[in-house]
Amino acid sequence: MHSAGGDLKRESLVVKLLLSVALVFMPFVAHAATPPEGVPLKVRRGLFVETGLGAFWTLGGESGYSNAQPYLQLGLGYDLTEHISVGAQFGLGSNSVNCFAGYAPGTQDCRLADSFTLAFGDVTVGYRFPLSERFYLVPRLAAGYTRLDPAPVEVSGGSASEAVYAPNAGLGLGVEYATSMDHFTIGADLLVRYVLGPDVPTFAVFPRVKYTF
Repeated sequence: MHSAGGDLKRESLVVKLLLSVALVFMPFVAHAATPPEGVPLKVRRGLFVETGLGAFWTLGGESGYSNAQPYLQLGLGYDLTEHISVGAQFGLGSNSVNCFAGYAPGTQDCRLADSFTLAFGDVTVGYRFPLSERFYLVPRLAAGYTRLDPAPVEVSGGSASEAVYAPNAGLGLGVEYATSMDHFTIGADLLVRYVLGPDVPTFAVFPRVKYTF
């Protein structure tokens, strides 16, 4: 017949052994309980840089519209909230064969340059409307200054070879998708800006890549 003291010692030894085994295998059990996909991707918000490359053209002028030309945009911005972002953008496009100064009398020759570059320096505000997981509709407001070189219209006290500086204001509409690659967002935008003074309506369509730090 076994004594009660011996039974208690054996039970205590078994408990200690089981606890030791549990401690050894606990990390493996925890790892096995983790989903194969790991931690779900959280869309990054904060400081970002972005770039876009697409097509640019103008409306109006003697031709009605210009030939489509390449458009480049570079930007730096910050997400104030989950939905609101602000940014500073530099855009570069060109007007091709569309006269805004009118033709010389009796000719089809533009009185000033009918082909000129437009350099935009703008601040923008955008709002993201979620359409589905990590996919957004993004309307934007833009305002800033434009350099038109050479001058497409007459400027008081200037010459035909000098550049013109004028304010611009615009609206944009785009979509963006936060990819499964951490930090990277892709999208596409239509940006319409009106250059005040020279009265030049401009359009830019471009895909966009954004990197959020």
